[in-house]
Amino acid sequence: MRAPSIKTFVLWTLLIALSPTGPAQSAPPDPNPPFERTEARERCASYEPTKQPFFGETHLHTAYSFDAVELDTRNTPADAYRYAKGGRVGLPPWADTRTAEQAQLPPPPSMRTYVTEHPYCMPGEHCQFMATRTIQFPEGRALDFAAITDHSEQLGESNICTFEATETCASDQDCDPAVTGQECASDNMCRPEGYDSPLCSIARDEISRLRQGAAPGIFAGLENVSQNPARPAFCGPDGALCARQAKLVWDKIRDDAEAAYDRTSSCTFTSFIAYEYTAMAANGRCADADALPCWDQAQDNAVPDVSDAGWSASADCPSGAACINNFTGNSGADNLHRNVIFRNDDVIDSPISNVESPLGCGFGADCTSTPGSPVASPAVMLQSLKDACIENPAKPRCDVLTIPHNPNMSRGSMFILPENTPDGLAEAYLRNQLEPLVELTQIKGQSECRYNAKTGMAWTNPPDELCDFENEGWARLGGAADGYLTDEMQTTESIPPRSYVRNTLASGIAYAAEQGVNPFQLGFVGGLDNHNGTPGQSDAQQYAKSGAHGVQSFATSSEALNERYFLGLETNAGGLTVAWAEENSRDAIFTALKNRETYATSGTRPIVRVFGGFGLPSDICETGDFAARGYADGVPMGGTLTRDGYGGGTVEAPRFAVSALMDPGWSGHPGTPLQRAQIIKGWVDAAGQTHETVYDVAGTTDDKGKVDLRTCRPTGGGLKNLCTLWTDPDFDPARHAFYYVRVLENPSCRWNQYYCNARGVDCSKPMGICRGQVQALHERGCNSDVDCGGGGVCTLPDSYEEFEYTQCCSGIVPQTVQQRAWTSPIWYTP
Repeated sequence: MRAPSIKTFVLWTLLIALSPTGPAQSAPPDPNPPFERTEARERCASYEPTKQPFFGETHLHTAYSFDAVELDTRNTPADAYRYAKGGRVGLPPWADTRTAEQAQLPPPPSMRTYVTEHPYCMPGEHCQFMATRTIQFPEGRALDFAAITDHSEQLGESNICTFEATETCASDQDCDPAVTGQECASDNMCRPEGYDSPLCSIARDEISRLRQGAAPGIFAGLENVSQNPARPAFCGPDGALCARQAKLVWDKIRDDAEAAYDRTSSCTFTSFIAYEYTAMAANGRCADADALPCWDQAQDNAVPDVSDAGWSASADCPSGAACINNFTGNSGADNLHRNVIFRNDDVIDSPISNVESPLGCGFGADCTSTPGSPVASPAVMLQSLKDACIENPAKPRCDVLTIPHNPNMSRGSMFILPENTPDGLAEAYLRNQLEPLVELTQIKGQSECRYNAKTGMAWTNPPDELCDFENEGWARLGGAADGYLTDEMQTTESIPPRSYVRNTLASGIAYAAEQGVNPFQLGFVGGLDNHNGTPGQSDAQQYAKSGAHGVQSFATSSEALNERYFLGLETNAGGLTVAWAEENSRDAIFTALKNRETYATSGTRPIVRVFGGFGLPSDICETGDFAARGYADGVPMGGTLTRDGYGGGTVEAPRFAVSALMDPGWSGHPGTPLQRAQIIKGWVDAAGQTHETVYDVAGTTDDKGKVDLRTCRPTGGGLKNLCTLWTDPDFDPARHAFYYVRVLENPSCRWNQYYCNARGVDCSKPMGICRGQVQALHERGCNSDVDCGGGGVCTLPDSYEEFEYTQCCSGIVPQTVQQRAWTSPIWYTP
């Protein structure tokens, strides 16, 4: 791992001292590494044949995303990379701290800018936009790599509407319109054509509100949500004006990634050129057991979940069922977002968005997909990406992968099995090739599995109570208050099992058993989806400062602690991606991502390895060469085991070697000890039915590890490291199966507990004092007006509102959380 990183030194020292893997075998850079070198760069001085864990971000937005700049985010990709490397950045709200003299100064000398820079200064400095809050990684917690994934759909629109001019002009020609797409505006400043459009004016008026106004929803309705997406009118004929601006922003994104990338032999940081494809369908659902998405809008559905009298079949529903538009949890849209990450700097000329390559839109007369493909199918987009990159002769080094995220809010639409048709098989192969990973956790909840502790409802069979972890109360993305699903409303119909990855993995191996290809052979990564330009800021203690989406309202307690707000109390600090690679370079890390040799964490930084094989030695945890033996005698996370080479018809059960070290934390903030490791197995029986089970393979639940809620410090037992070799006791060599590891830490404080502690909230005693006419209750302690009788008022300290204090102590969400890591599966194929 890179020598200059304090974080890396600490973790790798622990790995040597505590782990059965033993010391890493130091080696010079390999002139012929096991991955292809596709770029010109110095070879990394730190090269490990048995690979190293690199911590990174695969999902992060900046001011180049329209929904971020509308919330007054000013951090650009350049700022985000600076933060990822350990630098300090600012957060909104911003203050105008210019002196009177500065405010009256003429504009600076003309400096042509194609993409707005969103400049700001730090506290104590004088400028138009001074940060009122700042944030920075603790010493040694900087990232190793990052992919900044701004929304492709509004790159141009955002640059047009929120452009901050820097160049004066007397005529349009002064603005070089053929290159910049700018014109001389009425204030004699060069601005992109369309800047003064009504929609852009509305958007600028809404900037710096506590929550988003109407403008982002208008753009999303046109470009992200519609069955037939289109650009707004100010983009001009065929959207050409916005396409031109999007190309300028894309070029800037590429330049910023290149500037951040360390091509020296030090290999301190790797940046990936990336974007987000942001499709989200506001469709109906078929009124049958499969509840597939459909676009037919013919029914009113006066009664939720019930077809109209005299209903007609929908062409989008294979069973011939009706398409229901009024159903439980219908607020919002099916999340079908994907992060698109390129291997190197040989990338497509412009991002492929939902506008150019929309989701499959069924068989309606207005369907614009060519050919028409099933609703929610990514096949057309994936093929377009493959044609423009991998199979483009003009881009000989181009390689790309996509990462679906938030299937938990897709209402089951993210992972619909392809049909058993030539087109369906083509889609299955595309997904297997281009979608090797899934984002298992982020600020909007986890997507591994689901369990409702209050009702006992399970989305797994048998129930897995540890699936009651960071679950959101929304079936779709962007829902209004009426789309919130209470515990009683959460069922496998309102939130289909297809919304969760464990069920999807099972569907994938069942499909592979019949068709020979697995469309859902998904490794695991974690991300943020934060919209304030702070990649990797997954620390629970800092979460309320950075906010759910960079939402400025998190600067006020009454908004941060609003459990019914879509980005409120139920959100969390997000996850991280860890890639096992020989060196910190684009080729090495991209190969790890594509090979699924990755694991996701819920935000903390344990180091986890797993190998599976039929010949793993029984003393692998004791010999000090854990990784070398694992690679020699098995496959790592993300790999596939087969019967070939293991004795023909007689196959012993596979063994799985698991090693984990706790996150050491940092100065003044100790990490949380590990509790246990589990292996989750899924398989397909002879009848084609899927099954799953959870095995505890190391550690214990009896170690009494707890957390002091007043200080949030861990107490009691726990493990610094664990290692085990586990053999599947129920192995059937004739059946497809998958295995992944879940490593659990002891309980720790959830972000809201850190937040409430920092404000001195003590839930063990009344916070307020009754004021009112009832003498017997006057000056009695209280938590709400109800405690003070009729007409009484519970007066809280000046720094609190009743709502925010209530939320600290209401029990709406847990005060503690059990952070965890999930390794990519290992598949067994007969």
